[in-house]
Amino acid sequence: MGKLFSELKRRNVVRVALAYIVLGWVVLQVGDVLFDMFETPAWVGKTLAALLLLGFPFACIFAWAFEMTPEGVKRTEEVDRSESITHSTGKKLNLVIIGALVFAVGYLMWERQASVDDDGELVAEIDRSIAVLPFVNMSSDEEQEWFADGLTEEILNSLARTPDLLVASRTSSFQYKGQNEDISVIAAALGVAHVLEGSVRRGGDRLRVTAQLIRASDGFHLWSETFDRDPEDVIEIQEDVAFEIANALKTAMDPEALAKMVSSGTASVAAYEAYLEGHALDVNSTETGNISNWRRAMDAYSRATELDPTFALAHWKQANYWATQFSITQIGSELSNLSVEEDFANYSAAIDAAIEYEDNAALALKFKADKALNEFRFNDAQRFFEAYLEAYPNDVEGLISLLSFYGNFSDRQSARPYVAHTIEKSRDDAFRVNGLLNTLLFLGFEEEAVELARSSVARFPQHAFMLYQAHRVLLWAGYTDDGALLVDGLRRSAFPLENIKLAEMRQACAQGDRAAAEAYMNEAIEAYDQDKSIEYLALQILGKPDVAHQNMVDADLDKWAIASFLFYPFFDHTRFPEMASILSQQGIDRSFTSGPPYACKPELN
Repeated sequence: MGKLFSELKRRNVVRVALAYIVLGWVVLQVGDVLFDMFETPAWVGKTLAALLLLGFPFACIFAWAFEMTPEGVKRTEEVDRSESITHSTGKKLNLVIIGALVFAVGYLMWERQASVDDDGELVAEIDRSIAVLPFVNMSSDEEQEWFADGLTEEILNSLARTPDLLVASRTSSFQYKGQNEDISVIAAALGVAHVLEGSVRRGGDRLRVTAQLIRASDGFHLWSETFDRDPEDVIEIQEDVAFEIANALKTAMDPEALAKMVSSGTASVAAYEAYLEGHALDVNSTETGNISNWRRAMDAYSRATELDPTFALAHWKQANYWATQFSITQIGSELSNLSVEEDFANYSAAIDAAIEYEDNAALALKFKADKALNEFRFNDAQRFFEAYLEAYPNDVEGLISLLSFYGNFSDRQSARPYVAHTIEKSRDDAFRVNGLLNTLLFLGFEEEAVELARSSVARFPQHAFMLYQAHRVLLWAGYTDDGALLVDGLRRSAFPLENIKLAEMRQACAQGDRAAAEAYMNEAIEAYDQDKSIEYLALQILGKPDVAHQNMVDADLDKWAIASFLFYPFFDHTRFPEMASILSQQGIDRSFTSGPPYACKPELN
């Protein structure tokens, strides 16, 4: 046996075997990267591995039977041992083996650092997950509550745009406002490893902001700091907090990029504070349905742009307000006393200012997409949305907007690559789920919509807007009994009466009670007869699509109001020549159905 092993070593069989194994592993690793890059079918990698495995015994046999000589390859029996150069060949093989091993070690270290394997990636993600709890207002003035909430959300949004961080949504974090819950319990409920909490005290010419980053597993304070500053330094404080957190969690964001990311968009503290006030009121209006706070929010945004005419984000917020006025489908809306043309002129001025003054070219694409949509340049809007999401792939609002665009104006199957990602990024935010449920339903992703509706109802049973959309989804999919429970929840909420009546209509139709459905329709229209969408939807639910569309034609609505109805897949735009011409000129072939599946059946008359 000893003689055999010695001969194997002399003929370099052992070295060839070792070199073959190491080089084969290198080939497989390089191949795996290239195959992923070029989306090569799985069988290619499996075939390569099989070939390498089959080649191993042949390589060993070849090393045993043949030998390298100055004259080329010869059979071992034909080589005089005194002239053999196997020793020299062995040294070369040693260099090959060492080189391959160095590559392998380097590759494994890089792989571990980059967390290429699934388990490593999961660990990295969890370690860098965080929830930002609402900062406590320690000021004697309760009116400063908006300032504390606004500062909290700005920090949250800054961190959420950091690629290496997983940040719990505002909806999830703010549900713990005013609650004295244990940090570990909150972290477990939100699925994060770290929690940022803090307080704000403002009085006179001093501003104190205290923040601390806590590791939930053991309560260890990774970072804490108290900022005693002039109120004029509030923007700087926001940037400092975001930077310190990113640094503590070892994200891959360099200081210059982070500073640009968290930039408020204004150097005026007064303008920034007006923006924070407006944003807090805006959020409250969305969550509660309090229109008066929405009007106050718009006043605050106006003050912000007066104080700093170059404040792009404040201009964007104003543009959103004016867009709802000319596209909301309301006749004689109490929100604006201006004509549709005047509302659109105000929108155009605001959105143009937002685009002009936005230094972030990627964010400006989002503004351009919105402008293109409201100017009925749908193909341009798609191009801008897609480009924006290349820069901000985790922006939920942008993702939902793009999905909605595909549903209304493009091939609905184009939305499929975005669906799972959008659901994952939206599911812990009830307000985003509210918008996404509708979009998924009308795109035809019924299974995904039902799953999201059920999980969201369990997580956010008190969120009326989300319950309303979940009810529509469940009825659409045929879950009538489940829908009845949600209607009961809506009745106990402060949701607008006209929308509750629509939900009751859907439920009555799904249960076969047409008489009750017609009674609910009359109550819905009476509750808010200015909104043509109420009447349109009511007639659709009653199974009268022809009457619904004819009433729309008779109402002689402007093109922006008509465009608002394109959101519904059962809206027949061909009955409106101007809109049909706009879509036709851009090559948009929009299909529609006869009505929603939960509509009352004619035979129930």
